[in-house]
Amino acid sequence: MAWSAALVQPAALAGLAVAATLIAAAVAIALFLRGRCDVTSETRRLARMVSIVLIAGAATELTGVATLWQPVYGLHIVMKALFVGVTLGAMAVAWRILPGVLAMPSRAALADANHRLETLNAELEVRVEARTRELAEAKERFEAALSGSRISVATQDRDLHYRWIHNPPLGLAPEAMMGRTDDDILDAAAAAHMRTVKFGVINAGQPASTEIETQDRLRGRVWLRVHVTPYCPGGRAPEGVTLVVVDITDERRRAEMLEHVTQALAEANARFDTALAGSNITMFRQDRDLRYTWMHNPPLGMTAEDFLGRDDEAALPEATARVVIPLKRRVLETAEPERAEVSIKIGDGLHWFDLRIEPFHERGRIAGVMCVAIDITGQKEYQQQLKVVMRELTHRSKNLLAVVQGIARQTAQTVDDMPAFVDRFGARLQALARAHDILVDESWRGASIDELVSSQLGHVMETSGDRLDEGGTRVMLKPEAAQNVALALHELATNAAKYGALSTAEGRIAVHWGVRASETEGDGGQVFEITWQEQGGPPVEEPRRKGFGRMMIERLVPRAIDGTSELVFDPEGIRWTLRFPTDYLTDDGKGSIAVRS
Repeated sequence: MAWSAALVQPAALAGLAVAATLIAAAVAIALFLRGRCDVTSETRRLARMVSIVLIAGAATELTGVATLWQPVYGLHIVMKALFVGVTLGAMAVAWRILPGVLAMPSRAALADANHRLETLNAELEVRVEARTRELAEAKERFEAALSGSRISVATQDRDLHYRWIHNPPLGLAPEAMMGRTDDDILDAAAAAHMRTVKFGVINAGQPASTEIETQDRLRGRVWLRVHVTPYCPGGRAPEGVTLVVVDITDERRRAEMLEHVTQALAEANARFDTALAGSNITMFRQDRDLRYTWMHNPPLGMTAEDFLGRDDEAALPEATARVVIPLKRRVLETAEPERAEVSIKIGDGLHWFDLRIEPFHERGRIAGVMCVAIDITGQKEYQQQLKVVMRELTHRSKNLLAVVQGIARQTAQTVDDMPAFVDRFGARLQALARAHDILVDESWRGASIDELVSSQLGHVMETSGDRLDEGGTRVMLKPEAAQNVALALHELATNAAKYGALSTAEGRIAVHWGVRASETEGDGGQVFEITWQEQGGPPVEEPRRKGFGRMMIERLVPRAIDGTSELVFDPEGIRWTLRFPTDYLTDDGKGSIAVRS
């Protein structure tokens, strides 16, 4: 306010000029930044801070000019303080980014870098040219390797149009496939299958392989093995697929032929095996030193491993070897077949064989002998047993007639009319006949207890499902015991079907047997025990009348085999126990254990 009035106007103009200059500088910086996108972020940040300082300075000058006419000194002071603060902030930012700005290369450095870049570019062009030549040579080798082969390489886009192909399959030309799809080239089934596989590779980004069958115009049916990989140029998402197609028609046809020959050979071997399986014919081959080299269907009780790699002296008993070795030596010397009957001890038994020996030729010379041994032990035993059987037949016929007569007499005493007699008598004879069938199958040596149970319960268990629980020691009963146990089981089964557990859907029967310690005081021996237990049937009450069936299981059967019987009429179900001496078991059945339920 102490200024001269003549200086006010020049001072105001000077202040406005300074403000305009600062604003113009800030605008120029902004336009520069807008036009130069290559300026670094640090430089751009520094330029913005300078623009803010310039604008703050311009605002300060304008408030100073205003104070020449208006007393806004406080605002002027605030603007000056703001200007100082913005300036200090800009200096702080500039201090942090100044090293980066100072590190910017100079014009000379840029020129030197450009020179080095041109040199590197020239070297790169030389390398590219060399790589191009190598690529051309690799392409020539690739084409030479595939030329004349049945391997095709191709690429397809995402729509499965062929974009490139080398050595096309099916006798097609490359131009006949370009731009087309598998639908235009393959038959419908093969095209649909390949479309599924290729889209699966594109979607999953994982390679896949498959085989297809299609038609060739010249060769007819052909097979192709196709390996599909995703085509991902530059590591991007799949833009299609790359294919390697191998014509495997010859391979498949050879495989089919081999399979056909193998199947025919297998069928021939199967017929051979079927012809010999379960028979009494053994075939084997020996070399010139009489070592066994092959054997099929070895004698029962022996295995091929007992013979292979060994000679007759090591594989056969001494007595047998003394007979067969001279025969086989004579065949090797004379090339004439020989035949003889020889015996060999297998286990505890003596087996007889009809042995036929023939020379085995290989490459025009006798390489050994081929032998066929037919087990004729049965014939020998038949001849020996025939007389015994005839004597036994008379004895057993008398016994059987006595049993039948007793069944008929006792059955007649318990029925009131002829139809009932015929029915019950016939059923009991059938039970006896089933036991005899088992005895006949075992040459009347005895009958296994499990077969007796199955045969006597079979006629009532056909409609009863799996409601039978049976099991115990596997034993053979002597014929007399087998017949009586069979009759007892028949009576129990018939009663269970009519009145007991098998007359209802929920009923069950348990039959168990085994060798037990004798309960007789002072007797340290053993007895054989059979238990019959019914459950789930109608409530049981002891009948007032004793029929022939009850008399048989309580008295006749145990008495016939020196045993004891216990019949309990438990309301839950009938329980019957039969015990008899182990003397009624055959020697074949006293040690073998086999439990089944």
